Formats: sequence, C-alpha cells, structure tokens
Amino acid sequence: MSNLIEDLVAEVVKGVDLETLRISKISKGYYFTSTVLNDGSCGLCYSLFNQDSLESCPYIQKINSFESLDLGKILGFAKNIKNDLERVVGISCLNAVSQHILKAESNHYRILFNSDPIDHIPFEKTDRVVMIGNIRGFLPKLQALVEDVAVIDDRLQDIELPSFKRLETTQEQLKEATIVFITGSAIANNTLEPVLTWIENAREITIVGPSAGMIPDPLFARGVTILSSMQVMEPNEVMRVIGEGEGTPSFKQYCKKYNILRENH
Repeated sequence: MSNLIEDLVAEVVKGVDLETLRISKISKGYYFTSTVLNDGSCGLCYSLFNQDSLESCPYIQKINSFESLDLGKILGFAKNIKNDLERVVGISCLNAVSQHILKAESNHYRILFNSDPIDHIPFEKTDRVVMIGNIRGFLPKLQALVEDVAVIDDRLQDIELPSFKRLETTQEQLKEATIVFITGSAIANNTLEPVLTWIENAREITIVGPSAGMIPDPLFARGVTILSSMQVMEPNEVMRVIGEGEGTPSFKQYCKKYNILRENH
C-alpha cells in the first residue's frame, strides 16, 4: 500500500504539466524551506530539524539556475525518508505545486479564508481535545471551549502543567480523543502517518500550519476533516524573511490564512 507522501506526489503530478511549470527559486532558512514556481505559487515546509544548506544537496549543487531543476525529480525528494534535506525541499515543492492546483481548481474544494479551524468546529464541553504540537494561540481558545485539552510536544516535555502530556502517552491520548489538531511539522518530520493511524474515535481531525499547504484529497481519505494553512500572497517577501532566518510570526503578514473543509463537514 502506498504511503501518504507517495499519494500526494502522485496526485499533484496528475494535475500539472511538468514541462511548463518550473521552479523559480528555493530558499532555506533556519525555520523553513520555501519553493516558488514560475507562476508565483509558493510552498513552505518546516525544517528547523535540518540545518544543512541547499548547496549540500548534490543535485542542486550541480545546476546553474533553479529554472533548470527537474520539477518531477524535486517532487520525488519528498518521498525520501532517509535524507531530511531532500525531504523538506521536496515537501516545499509539493506544497508549491499544490498551491498552483488549488488556485486553478478552487471550485473543486470548499475553501474558507481568513479564519482559524477552531471557528469551523462545533465543540461540546465534554469533548476531549488532543493537540499534537503546541500550535501558537490555540491552547487558551480550546481551554475556553472544552474541559479536557491535552498537548503533546517533544520540545515542551519539561513543562509541568496539567495540559502538557508526556510524549510516550501519545497513542493513549489519541485513542480517547474526540477532536485532534496536528501541527503541519508532522508532515515534514515524517510522523504524521503513524499519528493518524492511532486516532480511533475523533470526529474532527485538523492539520494546521504553513507546512500543510498541500492538496487535501489524500489526507481527507485518511480521516482528516480540515486542512488549515496559508496562501502566500507576496512570495518575494516571504522568501526574504525565511532567508533571514525568521519564522511564521515574521512572514504571516504576507500570507492569507485558509481552511479546506472536507465535503459533508
């Protein structure tokens, strides 16, 4: 059976002409890697966990210009589970091509702009919410809506607060969850697919963040109900900010938030 990234790559390859759509630029900063295409579509991928330079990729090192890169080959990098650098470059490219498709086929999806996914979920006070990754600004909002919120983030394991749970309890927490939020960085670090398989009873599963800029169909097929990300409106500014080593708080002003809701949501 094919995995999630393989399905995503196959889906975007079906939807574009790999000869006319080209890569204009790739930028890798401290927090994110970004790819811009020749139509201005921009894809992002969280890459804090990999600090290798683009020039350390043998294929990119050999080319004279980004425009001469083989788009299909770079998309294939997304499937490389053994090379973090290639994977984050590939996922940023996958997201850029996805953004091209989402703009061209916007009528095919239910896309709602300038809102948070929390705004589109009917909560009950008794819901058990699990958040994989401490998504900025979400915890106080969720605590105002439900009584039981669990946050699992491997960067925050030393925080001793009731809502923060140990990493080793992830599977147990997800088994009991009725609503789940997962940071898009789980796509980048190759942990999203196992996390999805641990979810048994959740009626809402949301993937959130700049790294979640891909087409939603393979994720919807795996139970995700909302894909929440950003459309880059000013790619040159975003590339500049990323190249300067800054993260989401610094480049979000050049983007527009959106949520793609699964049909019948």
